[in-house]
Amino acid sequence: MEPVGSGPYKIDLASAQQIVLIRNDEYWGNEIHGQPVPKYLVHPIPASNDDANLAFSRGDIDLSQTFLPQVWKIWEEQEMPAGTWFKDQPYHVPGAIPALQINISRPGLDNKLVRRALAYSINYAQIAETAMSRYSSPMQPSLIIPDGAELEFFDEEAAKETGWEYNPEEAKRILEEDLKATKGDDGVYVLEDGTRLGPWKVMCPYGWTDWMTALELVVQGGNEVGFDLATDFPEAPVRMTNQQNGDFDFSLHSYAGVSPAGPWLRLSNTMDSRDVPAMGQTAFTNFNRFSNPDAEALLDQIPAEADPAKRKELYTQLDNIYRDEIPCIGLMYRPFQFFEFNEMHWKGFPTSENDYAPPMHQGAGIKILSKIEPTGA
Repeated sequence: MEPVGSGPYKIDLASAQQIVLIRNDEYWGNEIHGQPVPKYLVHPIPASNDDANLAFSRGDIDLSQTFLPQVWKIWEEQEMPAGTWFKDQPYHVPGAIPALQINISRPGLDNKLVRRALAYSINYAQIAETAMSRYSSPMQPSLIIPDGAELEFFDEEAAKETGWEYNPEEAKRILEEDLKATKGDDGVYVLEDGTRLGPWKVMCPYGWTDWMTALELVVQGGNEVGFDLATDFPEAPVRMTNQQNGDFDFSLHSYAGVSPAGPWLRLSNTMDSRDVPAMGQTAFTNFNRFSNPDAEALLDQIPAEADPAKRKELYTQLDNIYRDEIPCIGLMYRPFQFFEFNEMHWKGFPTSENDYAPPMHQGAGIKILSKIEPTGA
């Protein structure tokens, strides 16, 4: 079957190893965007991220969207003419918040002070440095990304006043003073009613290496404080089924990324229980079935509020509910898209300092193809 389309390129050949596109000189957008410069686009199909990253580091790939750890070493140590959207950390544009969804129906986890203690046990700077390879700033206690398109909605003072940070001693203080929990001989805290803080599994799909590393750090920090945590890395379909049915203790998941709706959709997916089925049935948002009528009322008000200052105030109130109840814990900011380019063969890719096109591989990013030129030209 021949593919149908009206884009700047057409299929030339396709196999299990690569897809080759040939320029469509009759493309309707040539008069708007300019005709793409490369006659051919070759999209290799690597077996893994490692294979793709090796090819990129050799100069065999010009533009990449894979998770490439420590990308700065390519130009600092290998001295190759490569780059990313930002010249320095975090290198990529933040676009989503992978957050640890907490099953608030489980004994122990149904106590928001237990959840707050856990939030204090997590080393967010270490996650940004290692799991995210410096592609994230340390996580703020907020479901609003404090940068780019969502910055106008972020209340830094409120986050400091009602949020948390990495502080193991404060985690222990909450457990011992506020909850009157005591440590057993095994080093795990037990609440006054006899509820032991674990064993609990911290889940994400196998093979998602940055997420897996992040969860290993969550487990390490939690266990050092006095929780009983262990990682759980099932195959992606198994994880998704368990998550949707509410069959988990903790599950790392990223709700809606940056969009024209602002942070509203992410907050809605986290805190709106309306039309979400009960535990044991398949849910597509709000996997832990968190419910708060005040949060839902705020979610209804925000879209109708035209005044920017009042809209920010409503978002702050909603974020304060999140920080008080802690239905999930954001761990890091994941890039909107990974965007790495190598100028050994082509030059003129966009950056934050030359932002003629966004760091995207589709949509408005198509403009890149009409602006780059051969390096030797």
